[in-house]
Amino acid sequence: MGLVRKQAPQQPEELTAEKPSVDTLLQQLDDPDPECRREAALGLEGVADAVPALLTRVTVETETRVRDAVLTTLSAHDTETVAGGLAVHLASDDAALRTAVAEALATMPRSVPALMPNLLAAPDHDVRVMTAMVLADLAHPDAQVWLTRMIAEDPHPNVVTAAIDALLPGATAEHAPVLEAAVLRFPDDPFLRFTVQAALPRLTGTA
Repeated sequence: MGLVRKQAPQQPEELTAEKPSVDTLLQQLDDPDPECRREAALGLEGVADAVPALLTRVTVETETRVRDAVLTTLSAHDTETVAGGLAVHLASDDAALRTAVAEALATMPRSVPALMPNLLAAPDHDVRVMTAMVLADLAHPDAQVWLTRMIAEDPHPNVVTAAIDALLPGATAEHAPVLEAAVLRFPDDPFLRFTVQAALPRLTGTA
């Protein structure tokens, strides 16, 4: 009698949870449970219709992990609508929100450049300081150009110092003159002077 290969018992199919609908996720953005709101924000990735609700969530969210999830989903869109909706928070009294928004804008190289004329001319110098923070990490070929312009032209020493800090990691010898000029523009600012004097030897090759 021939041998018959015994079939291995079939494994039960693994059940996967069905993804909630967009409408459900939008409703969950207002759920009392922060983890539910966080998962909803992440679940709305790539849903353009969810942008208005997510921008509204940024203004009212108090849980850092939820806000970070909302900003992650929003910044992935990288549109002028999202960038403009986030940039208004650079003037927020909430320092954590300002920083989180600046970090999100720094990941949006396609849309942030359109905001630069208004950000560079913002009446609130704190907004211009945050703009330097955005430019520090913005992967755009003109980021150094904008920072150099801030160093050369901005009237507030805190903005100039922030722009110098943002520029220095990628600065070269060609930036030395504008840095030296900044020291002359603000001779009474010891921190700005120290920052430039500490960097110049490396930039000019005299360290």
